[in-house]
Amino acid sequence: MTAWDSDPALILTELEEILAQSSRPDALGLEPQHENWTPTYSLNAAAESAWLVKAGRASSLNEVDPPGSGIVTSKVFDNCRSMARVYAAKKLTSVATR
Repeated sequence: MTAWDSDPALILTELEEILAQSSRPDALGLEPQHENWTPTYSLNAAAESAWLVKAGRASSLNEVDPPGSGIVTSKVFDNCRSMARVYAAKKLTSVATR
């Protein structure tokens, strides 16, 4: 969902933090801080956040790399923002994991 290991890459601790920030009340309405909480996350919200981090890292890219290749690195920023919008539109869904 995040292409986390593709440039601009994220590290596992960043992914874990993003996932933790996307925790939601479980099916019984228990909050993540409750000892009986069933881990429940908005994976789409997490993916949106991850793509926004990647977009931030790509925001200063605006050159052709490698020179003469026709690959414009600013497109990386555009693509990251596009992916963030895709997941923003889907983030009303959550998944319980056990």
